[in-house]
Amino acid sequence: MRYTQYKGVVEREYKKSLRKIMYELCVVEGLDSIDGALRLGVAKTIFEYWRNFYRYDDHQRLFDQKVQELDKMHFLFVNEGRKQTAQEPLRHTDESSLAGFKEQVEKIAAYYRQVHVESEGLAVEASNLPLFEFVEELLQRYEAGELLKELMRNSPNAKKG
Repeated sequence: MRYTQYKGVVEREYKKSLRKIMYELCVVEGLDSIDGALRLGVAKTIFEYWRNFYRYDDHQRLFDQKVQELDKMHFLFVNEGRKQTAQEPLRHTDESSLAGFKEQVEKIAAYYRQVHVESEGLAVEASNLPLFEFVEELLQRYEAGELLKELMRNSPNAKKG
């Protein structure tokens, strides 16, 4: 018999689609190829073929889950990248201040986010993005006073002033 003939026999016996049957056996019950093949009354190689075809092997399911998580993260990252565009004009161009530095860091980070999204993470230039995101985070922590608290907590010689 061929795979499709075995498939027809198993589907008629269980009165379900083969996908649902394999899901119950591999995912819900967690059967290995020997026990699953015995339960269905087919050869082990047929069961393994079906398990791999429907991607119910443990490694395949883990890989698919990680890919879905990455897709979700990419979706969130794309939406985060739209929060500010690099085309807006600079307000602090002729000064050397913390506000000017912060604005320039935000603009360059927005630019690198855009490059990262457009290239789907493959552009070499987008490798600078984590650095600028880190600087943005440090600026936020500085403005919130968290850096000073950390310095006071970790440095015995630090003085307020």
